[in-house]
Amino acid sequence: MFPPEVDYLYVWRFPITGPVGSDAIPSNFVDACLAVGRDLQCRWYGPDTYIENCVWRVSLRDTSFCDVALEAGTRPRHKSAGTTILRGFEFGGPHIEKTALELTVWIAGEVQDQLCGGFPFVQWPIEGPRLPAPNERDGRAVWVDPKSQLVVAQIGELCGSVTSS
Repeated sequence: MFPPEVDYLYVWRFPITGPVGSDAIPSNFVDACLAVGRDLQCRWYGPDTYIENCVWRVSLRDTSFCDVALEAGTRPRHKSAGTTILRGFEFGGPHIEKTALELTVWIAGEVQDQLCGGFPFVQWPIEGPRLPAPNERDGRAVWVDPKSQLVVAQIGELCGSVTSS
């Protein structure tokens, strides 16, 4: 199924983990996308997937709602032999005025759904035998273990936290 053609007011693109070259991009989306992008660098279970050159795309509709996409980047041949290229995906819905906290939790959940539901055998992020769920706790966007309900890591800091596996 292909999404309908939409005329966007603005389309912004920036690297999966930054840096962001334009001040015109809404900072709430930048902060949310970069936090999720940092977490995408670790705790995968599945095929070795090349994501380093992926690009976030935020597209603003005339209704003040946005579409967010993670687009596959170019894969340098000499650095990624034997890896799979990330197939890009897109999801829509958030309002341009959502907070960075709300967007971070929402984008993390959408990316997790796309990876776990669309790619064979890809589970992200993995914490022991479970997939932590994005959630808001005490004013922070965090990954929560679904069984213990304990916070695994703040979204954006997953790669620096100690894993229980």
